[in-house]
Amino acid sequence: MSGKSTLLRSIGINAVLAQAGVPVCAHQLQMPFVKVVTSMRFVDALQDGVSLYMAEVSRLKKIVDTAREFSRSADESKAPPVTLLFLLDEILHGTNSAERQIATQRVLSHLLQYQVIGAVSTHDLQLAEVPGIQEASEIVHFRESLEDNDDQVRMTFDYTMRPGIAPTTNAVKLLEMVGL
Repeated sequence: MSGKSTLLRSIGINAVLAQAGVPVCAHQLQMPFVKVVTSMRFVDALQDGVSLYMAEVSRLKKIVDTAREFSRSADESKAPPVTLLFLLDEILHGTNSAERQIATQRVLSHLLQYQVIGAVSTHDLQLAEVPGIQEASEIVHFRESLEDNDDQVRMTFDYTMRPGIAPTTNAVKLLEMVGL
């Protein structure tokens, strides 16, 4: 609700627009030539026997393989370099939280082996403390505000990116707001 997925989509759209030579939604944008790859909005495929988790794991494998290929081709050729830009939105949410954290760390560790750039949205706050990920990342968050008007609480967002881990949480408050 705070704008994490929208931010990732905006990054991808602006990268594609910039490379096409058209105006972008930014005061200024400076970036290398990139190939955009994403892991966003997965659904299962019952007719194919593919769970939500397996569909996403397969997509992440393709992204890591693409990063490996880009890294290898940059080393072997004199062609202008193309950087891989990965955008990962709440990855691996189709499994339990303990394994999701381990698996996400593993995927990000693979990506960090290669000279790629990217953005990841997550609710797994512990990822920000993982050595390697912490050094390679700039941790940012969005924040909510609660307004109490006549016994009715309203949650709003200003969509302003701030440094560091989010100091607040809102999942329980949202449950309360809808009567659960």
